[in-house]
Amino acid sequence: MEQLQYHIGWSNAATQLVEISFLAKGIHQPTTLLQLPSWRPGRYELGNFAKNIRSIMVYDAAGNPLEFHKQSKDCWEVNTLNVQEIKVSYTYYAVDLNAGSTYLDDVQLYVNPVNCCMYIPERINEACLLELRLPENYQVAIDLPAGEKKNSYVCSSFDRLADAPFIASAALQHELLLCDEHAFHLWFMGDVQPDWQRLREDFTRFCSEQLTTMGPLPGKDYHFYFQILPTAFYHGVEHTFSTVCALGPGNKVFKTDFYDELLGVSSHELFHAWNIKTIRPSEMHPYDFTKENYSRLGWVYEGITTWYGDQFLLRSGVFDSQRYLVTLNDKLKRHFSSYGRFNQAVADASFDTWLDGYVAGIPHRKTSIYVEGSLITFLIDSMLREQSNDQVSVDDLMRQLYEDARKGKAYSKDRLLEILKQLSGIDFSDFYANYIESPSDFEPLLKKYFERIGMQLEWQLPFTVAEHRFGFRIQESAGQTSILMMAPGSVAEQSGMMAGDQIIAVNGQRLANNWGLLSNESESLTLTFFSRERLKTIELKADKGNWFASRMVKMNPAASDAQKQAYRNWSKQDFPN
Repeated sequence: MEQLQYHIGWSNAATQLVEISFLAKGIHQPTTLLQLPSWRPGRYELGNFAKNIRSIMVYDAAGNPLEFHKQSKDCWEVNTLNVQEIKVSYTYYAVDLNAGSTYLDDVQLYVNPVNCCMYIPERINEACLLELRLPENYQVAIDLPAGEKKNSYVCSSFDRLADAPFIASAALQHELLLCDEHAFHLWFMGDVQPDWQRLREDFTRFCSEQLTTMGPLPGKDYHFYFQILPTAFYHGVEHTFSTVCALGPGNKVFKTDFYDELLGVSSHELFHAWNIKTIRPSEMHPYDFTKENYSRLGWVYEGITTWYGDQFLLRSGVFDSQRYLVTLNDKLKRHFSSYGRFNQAVADASFDTWLDGYVAGIPHRKTSIYVEGSLITFLIDSMLREQSNDQVSVDDLMRQLYEDARKGKAYSKDRLLEILKQLSGIDFSDFYANYIESPSDFEPLLKKYFERIGMQLEWQLPFTVAEHRFGFRIQESAGQTSILMMAPGSVAEQSGMMAGDQIIAVNGQRLANNWGLLSNESESLTLTFFSRERLKTIELKADKGNWFASRMVKMNPAASDAQKQAYRNWSKQDFPN
């Protein structure tokens, strides 16, 4: 029997309090630290999970209470002088249902151990046992090997436990797929009727394509857990042997547009089994759950994965060119309509995920490691293909990184540059400095390499005249319309308008969904608004700035034979007619 044991259950699901106990034998020091993880892999920000803990108690083997106190916000120090065994009991408030939290209600127990299970830091590599206290009719979706008792599971280390989310419920729906000697489990939780035939066909195709590109997964079995919510939702979290995808609303999941979202997040998270769960930057090898794990390589572990998530759907034929271009143009829109790309390099954005990477933040300050990293991946891939006549690509980079990882080696910026030079004969140092470590204009290179594969880069105007003619964005909430942001240098910014100003009239008429009455050729706009409780009226004169304008790509109907062949090499699909 393992000396470290976790027991999880509940008494009253309506309270949403999960009851957790942690038993540790073999205590040999006068004080023992109990650590709760400060963050969870897949979201590079501090989680502050300790705020969900209440009623914590610590006992010795005889049931006598032990003295303990907090040493930091998520670390407790226990007096274990002359104590060989401790039992820690506490409740965890499990009210958030998403792809990375822990949740309890009357139909399911859903646990991400990384946010609710304590550990002893110096014993993090010891094997441990997980035991669940569940109703008799509950089934468990979990990627851990079973223990000797029912609903018990063996973990080789705390890191393995932290990486093993599970769902326990009587309402789970399950399908098994076999693909290239791997077993893929599809689990659905929620009010939804899965289209199993469609799922089997599409998942088999993109899973097979990923395996063909990268080689075997770290394990033989892989689990897709789908938490289907009644409201609009989209979230995915990666693990080595599984992923959790939270999607909603349930009545739209298998409609075409939303189903493409399900496929996209599933393909993205599966590739993470290689990229970040196995292939890791040196700063996260291994993970340190006690503090921030700063890295400037988020463009690799999130950006490359974002690029490949959709690319594998195209290569496998799950997406045709039209469905693929929808996802590609979404990335281009997010890139080109963000003025943050002029202010923050993607390497800095990676470092700053720990600061404010998952909220909007101040206007025009930052970029997305997902979007910018995916476009950088396309550029590097195109440069490798151009240099080698399509014989070398980013696939070769990732395979080499995977080979390194299986030998226990993490990667660094220098290692990336070394591999790229070996593959192409090109020194990528200047590219790295100019496009990854500095804010730069991607457009000339994007235009060049989209043309190489028969695509045209074109202007895409914003939806509203307020954006592209006058340079301000609005947001609508609780029946009020307010200024969200102004484009730098636009007439709106120069007018004295401020973010948060509440608009009440447009061109002398009460604001009532009348933005659509404005022509894209409108030369002036009169706004009446409250600014810091003062009523103001201003007139804006349009200029030629095309503020918040984006770019989009489409297939070139006049593409040459060489461009069509390059497209076939790149996508594994015929050039569309």
